[in-house]
Amino acid sequence: MIRTNLRVGPAGYPTIKIADFMELIDSCQAQGFSALELEFVRITATEYPSSDTMKQLAGHAKKRGVGLSIHGSFYINLAAIEEKKITLAKEFLKQGIRVAEAASANLIFHPGYFQNLSHEDAIAKAIKLLNSIEISNPSMLFLETPGKLNAIGDVSEMLEIAAQTGVQIGIDFAHFFARSHGKIREKADIFNLLSMIEKTISQNYFHMHISGIEYTKKGEKRHVPFYNSEFPVEIVTQALQEVDYRGTLICESPKRWEGDTELLLQLLQGDRVQLARKKRITLHDFLK
Repeated sequence: MIRTNLRVGPAGYPTIKIADFMELIDSCQAQGFSALELEFVRITATEYPSSDTMKQLAGHAKKRGVGLSIHGSFYINLAAIEEKKITLAKEFLKQGIRVAEAASANLIFHPGYFQNLSHEDAIAKAIKLLNSIEISNPSMLFLETPGKLNAIGDVSEMLEIAAQTGVQIGIDFAHFFARSHGKIREKADIFNLLSMIEKTISQNYFHMHISGIEYTKKGEKRHVPFYNSEFPVEIVTQALQEVDYRGTLICESPKRWEGDTELLLQLLQGDRVQLARKKRITLHDFLK
C-alpha cells in the first residue's frame, strides 16, 4: 500500500483556463491520483489567475481529494544580472506566491543559471533576491534541483540558499540523476540525499518530481517516458516506500497522463512491473 503521507499525481499542462484546471482535477480523481501540479511555466506575469479563481480551484480540488501545487515560471532567474531581468524574476515570484497562497499550495521553481558569474556570486545574488521579497511563509517555496550543469543547483548550493532564506528544496530525481551522470544506483543514494537535506535545514516535507530522462556530459537533455530511459524508477519508488517523510511526488514524464503516473502508483504499492530498460549511457553518448 502507498503510505498515506505521500501524495502522488501528474503535472498538468500550461493553461490559464479555469475549465481546464477543473478538468485536470476531475481526471486526477477519476484515475486515483491524489496530487496535481498546475503549470504556470510560460505565461506572462499579467496572465496569472486571480486569487478568487485559485481559491475556487482549491475548494474543488479538496472535494476531489487532490492536493494542488504550483510550478512557477521558467523565466525566474534568481541570479539575474540585468536590472530588467531582476525585476522580472521578482514579479514572477510574487505572482507565483500569490496564487500558491490563495490555493493553499506549495510553489516550486527553478533557481536559474550561473551565466558568467562565479558560483559564489550567483548564490549570493540568489539569496539577496529571495530575501528582498516579502514572504509570509518561506517554507511553502521549493527550489527545484536542476538537470543542467550550467544551472544553480548542486545540493550543497541549494542547501546554502535554503539555510539563508528559509525556503525548502524540491527534489527532481530525474534532474539529480542527469546532473550527476547516473549516480542513483541503490536505495541508499536516495536515503542519503533525503537525510542530508533533513539534517542540514530541518526539512521534513518533500516536494518531489520524477520522470524518465536522457542526459549528456552537459546534464539533462530531455524528459522521456520511464520505459525509454535508464532512470531507475524502481529504486526511487522502493526507497520512498521505506522512508517516513510527508511529501508529494509529481510525475513529469511526457506520458504522465498516458500510463506513467499509474505506473508510479503500481510501483509504490509494491506491484512487480517489468520495464524494458534503455541501454546505459556510454562514453560515445557523451561525445556526441
